[in-house]
Amino acid sequence: MNAPAPLTAEQIREYDEKGFVTLAPSFSPEELSALRMAADDLLRNSGPLVRGNPRLQLEQEERDGEPVIRKIEPVIDLVPAFEQLVYDPRMTAAASQLFGEEAILFEDKVNYKPALVGTAYPLHQDYAYWSEYTDRLISVVLHLDDATVDNGCLRMMPGRHKEGLLPRPDGETRIIAKDVEDPSIAEDVTDAAGSVVLFRCYTPHHSFPNRSAHGRRAILYTYNPASEGDTYPLYKGQHTRTCLDWLATQA
Repeated sequence: MNAPAPLTAEQIREYDEKGFVTLAPSFSPEELSALRMAADDLLRNSGPLVRGNPRLQLEQEERDGEPVIRKIEPVIDLVPAFEQLVYDPRMTAAASQLFGEEAILFEDKVNYKPALVGTAYPLHQDYAYWSEYTDRLISVVLHLDDATVDNGCLRMMPGRHKEGLLPRPDGETRIIAKDVEDPSIAEDVTDAAGSVVLFRCYTPHHSFPNRSAHGRRAILYTYNPASEGDTYPLYKGQHTRTCLDWLATQA
C-alpha cells in the first residue's frame, strides 16, 4: 500500500469552493476485488432479506419477485475487511488534513445502487439527518465500481454548502426535493472504481436511477475530528445493538 499524497493546494481550494473533491484511485485491482467480495458477503450476512430488517434499506421495486438491497448500515461489525478499512490512510488522510487533526469514524454504510432497479435518491444534505451532532463532518466515498451517468452516479450541487441547511418543502424535515428533473441543478461525479470522493455534510447531493445492467457499489464512511469526541458508540453503536437484538428474535 502506498502512502497517500497530501491534498494539493488546488484540491483544498476545490473542496472549499465546491464542497467536494475527487481523489485519483489508489487501491490496487486486487484490493478492489477483495472489497467487492466483502460487499457481496455483506449481502449474505446482514440477516433475513425482509422489510423489517433494521440493517437494510430495500429498493421499492423487486427483481424477479424478490426484494433487492439498496443500502446496508452499519457494516463494520459484520465484515472484518470493512472494519480494517476505517482507518486506512487512503480513507482518512485527506479528511485529517482538512480537519487539521485526526479523523475518527462517525458513520459507516455500503450503498449498492443495484442494476436495473436502483431508484433515484432525493436531493438532500446529510447534516439534516445529523443536526444533533457536530457539523464538522466529512464523508469519504470509495467507489467499488465505476460510477457513471448510466448507473446513477452521485450528483453534487457545487458551492451550495456555503448556505448552510437549505429550505425544505413544508412537511419535510430532511429532503430538499424528492424529484429532480433538471440535470443542470447538480454536477455528475463520474469516477473510476477505486476513486475516493470527499464531501461536506452541507453539500446537497442526489442521484438519478440506475437502469443499466451494472450495479454501483460504494463504501461510505463519515468522519469527525477527534476533538469533537467519539460519538460512534452512542450513534451507530445503538443502531448496531438494535440490529443484533432484532436478528436474535428471528432465530
